[in-house]
Amino acid sequence: MPSVAFEPRIVANPPVWPQPVVTVVGNPKAGSRTAAAAASVAELLASELGTPYRMDDLVDLVTFAPAIFQGEDAVEAQRAALGDAVDLVSSASVLVVATPVYKGSYTGLLKSFLDVLRPQALAGAVVVPVTVSAAPSHKLLADQHLRPVLAELGASVPVPGVVLEERELEDLQVVLSGWIRQNASIVQATTIALQPVAEPTPAQ
Repeated sequence: MPSVAFEPRIVANPPVWPQPVVTVVGNPKAGSRTAAAAASVAELLASELGTPYRMDDLVDLVTFAPAIFQGEDAVEAQRAALGDAVDLVSSASVLVVATPVYKGSYTGLLKSFLDVLRPQALAGAVVVPVTVSAAPSHKLLADQHLRPVLAELGASVPVPGVVLEERELEDLQVVLSGWIRQNASIVQATTIALQPVAEPTPAQ
């Protein structure tokens, strides 16, 4: 069942909608097909939502993996990159989280990054999981395992994840068009419903 956590947030200066679609890629290989697929999902989703899409909003965890695993022992540049990624992801309204299926689950790299986030870091965010698997027998497992972790961080996951087999990556636009057609409006409605509400102005 899709998980949705509607918790209206009241803040002094709410962000202006529309906001960029942020992407997190948990493949431990640089330049992966998972990253390319995630970028395609984010770009198509942003187009449907009328939100900006920028490659700068794609967080490829492998580029600063030592900081995730080594913490303070990592070089300063990678620690700074990790801090920037945490800030970007924690402030996102729409987040695409992508991983290949490794041994029936999502990657340890992605799990370790999610462990770095503070509790409820994704509260108010709508998250779209994207999984890439080699075989049909594995393609649902990462989505099933990833969804509870995202919900634990406060995310709303109102639609089924984008579940891809490696053979489908050659014709990705066709595969994604059906998912976008069925789910983009739900993502948009949930995202708007979760937008922070400005604090009431005190009466003079």
